[in-house]
Parts: sequence; structure tokens; C-alpha cells
Amino acid sequence: MSRSLRLLVGQLVPLAGSLLLLLPIAGCRQDMHDQPKFFPQRSTTFYADGRSVRPQVPGTVARSQAEKPSYFTTGLIEGGAEGDGLPFKSTPAVLQRGQERYNVYCTPCHSRVGNGKGMVVARGYYPATSFHTYRLRSAPLGHFFSVITNGYGAMPDYAAQITPSDRWAIAAYIRVLQLSQNAATADVPAGTKVQPISALQENSGFSEGFLGDWLGASAQHVHPATETAPAPAAAIAPAAAPLAPVAAPSTVPALAATTPNAKVGPARPGRDALATRPVQIASAAEARPPAAAAQDAAPAKAEPTAKPAAAGNAVHGHAVYSANCAVCHQPTRAGMPPVFPSLIGVVDRVGEKRVRTVAREGIPDAKPPMPPHPNLTDQDISDLLSFLKTKP
Repeated sequence: MSRSLRLLVGQLVPLAGSLLLLLPIAGCRQDMHDQPKFFPQRSTTFYADGRSVRPQVPGTVARSQAEKPSYFTTGLIEGGAEGDGLPFKSTPAVLQRGQERYNVYCTPCHSRVGNGKGMVVARGYYPATSFHTYRLRSAPLGHFFSVITNGYGAMPDYAAQITPSDRWAIAAYIRVLQLSQNAATADVPAGTKVQPISALQENSGFSEGFLGDWLGASAQHVHPATETAPAPAAAIAPAAAPLAPVAAPSTVPALAATTPNAKVGPARPGRDALATRPVQIASAAEARPPAAAAQDAAPAKAEPTAKPAAAGNAVHGHAVYSANCAVCHQPTRAGMPPVFPSLIGVVDRVGEKRVRTVAREGIPDAKPPMPPHPNLTDQDISDLLSFLKTKP
């Protein structure tokens, strides 16, 4: 063996020995998921009292602990139903604040005009809900406050980022956006000039097709009674009328009624300016389809008095739930958030009326859509409600 080869072997042998010594050490690692931790509602030997859930540290206050439950902090009225009014007087300053907070927290997903075509959605994020659907135009104002507070589906809660007063301001501004796309001629004060919204594109010097997304937001969300989308329009509008304040938490708040043509905040260049321009409304012939106009002109028919639903049977309700709901919301009612929301305590959160409507009609514009259940009788839904009220 040559001298150089002997020298090379002499160097490799100690190196190989060192690598063999390191092999046991490489196998001894501890990942983050292997660290000691507490599991909810389980005991522990770490503390002398055996409790893994520790008492609150003296002198500290948990988030929202000092807030007393009220309509202002929950958006719920007696019976746990969502209220439909602001807990304070609506002013232009409130709507301007709502617009500013909406543009900060909501536009990335819902867009400046509320059609669900925000920037993150355009780049592949989970599609957001449009505020211009019939379901959300009919939703009470407290629903938007509750969703901002607690989250809904794929949307996280914003209770830690947005104060209750700002959540109400955002809800009021969402109502302005909704009415701007579903307004009637009666919403325009006398003497206001009315013109098609297409004139805004031409008069402002925007390129052809600039209003495509805006017009699409209105055209695709049709009132189920007319099956015809109202023609989007434009108008020169005055200041907003105040939303009706809630007289007291123990009463049903008045309907939030905001004039849809409020100019809120300064105009901004480009497409974002549409959300801050004076909202414009079409003439009667353009804004209201013939079927809807005839329906508005016809005298209201007296609806037959509904018979009170019989008391529910929770045992049968469990069977109804297992056959119709458990496949998505799980047998435990815990759901699979953010896709399928939890139904634990849902009756207390939204009220019996809302649960009945959703069980019967579904939520076609949800992501994913919830199908209707026309096979369920009134008694089936009463039984389902009784089951949902039980503790899991």
C-alpha cells in the first residue's frame, strides 16, 4: 500500500468513528408537538390541586369580562333572536366611521362594494359572501353585528380587533351598500335627478366595462318573488336618514332604515371610488321590473293566521337531525368549522324563527350552499328545535 493511501485511510477511520458516535444523538430529538401540555377538562399531576385549568390570576380581567350582556354587546334581544336596529342614533359621522372600518377590515374579502369579489378572493382565497343577496338584504342588522363578533363559516371573529361601537357602524354601512343596489324610486327625495348608472361610467370618463363587477353584483342576485334583477342605476343623492335606535334591550328594535343614497366619506380614485360616490337610483321604469311593480301596486292580502306549532319531541328531533343534518354538522352537532358551523346552542344564538327558515329553505348562497329540506313537516322542525335545545 502506498504511503499516500495509508495516510488517507488513517484520516477516514477517525472520521467514520465520530459519525457513528453522533448517530444516537441524532435520534434523540423532541419536536414541539411532543412537549408537555394540558388537555381541556383533564386533570394533571403538575399542580398540587390536580387542576389543569387554572384559576384566574388575582387582579386581572379577562377580555370582555367587564361587559354586561346587552343588545349593544351581543346584538340579541329577548329570546336570543337577532335584533334589527342600531343601539344608538345614526348620524353621517357614524356611517363615515363605518365606511372607514369596513374598508380596513372587510374589503379584502367582500370588496369595496360588498359583492364578495375582494382582492384576496380574486387571488384564490375562499370566496366571500355578497351582501346583495336576498337572504342578507332581509337579515336583521344584529346579524351582521353577530357575525363580526363571533365569525361565521370561513370568516373569523373580529371581536378583538373591532370595538362594539365600530361593529355597529360597519353593520350600518353594510345596510347603505345593500340599499344602494336594491333601491326603489320612492327612496329618492322629490326633485332629485334620476339617471341610469351607466351614465356614471360615461360622465366620469371611465373605460368601457369599468362597471362590470358592480353591475354583475346586482344582476346575479335576484329577488325570488320576481325572478328578475332590478336594473342598476345612479342618482344624485342627499344625506342619509338615521337608523332607528333601539328603545331598550327588552323590546324588539325598530327596522334599520337608512336612505340608500348617502354620500359617506371622500371619493377615492379608480374602482374604489364607487363605494364612496353618491349612490344613484334608476327611474321607476328602469329600477322596478313589471312583475315587481304590479306586485307593489296590488293591495296587500291578509295572510291567514298561522297555527301555533305543537310542542316538540326531542327524541324524534334527534332522529330528524341524524337523517338530515348529521352528515354535515356531525352527530355531535359540533360541525366542521369553518366549512360547516357548529349547531351547539344555535337556537339561543339566532332564535327559533331563523332556525325554522333555514331548515325549510336552506341557504343557497352559503359556501358551500346548504340545501332546503321541503320534506320536513312543521312538526318535524318543532321536534328538531327541541333536540337542538338539549345539551350535547
